[in-house]
Amino acid sequence: MRASFLTQGETRSIAGVSAWVAAALSAEYAWLHARSTAALYGAICGEGPVLHCAACYAAPLFALAGAVLLVPEGLRRLRGRTAR
Repeated sequence: MRASFLTQGETRSIAGVSAWVAAALSAEYAWLHARSTAALYGAICGEGPVLHCAACYAAPLFALAGAVLLVPEGLRRLRGRTAR
């Protein structure tokens, strides 16, 4: 067993915020991709013969992963404050 400088809650918080940053970046990339495909093909990403890009799927999945990581830690901290 090795020593860790971060607690499990801190690690979950860092991972959750990182997932939300990745979701924001993926959403921005998906928006730019949709605009470029609309300019090139006249259809946005996922419409007609144009397939969805990976960013279209990654953005909501990263947002969900961030929420799954952050909500339990936030509830634990909130319960700790209200109990005092």
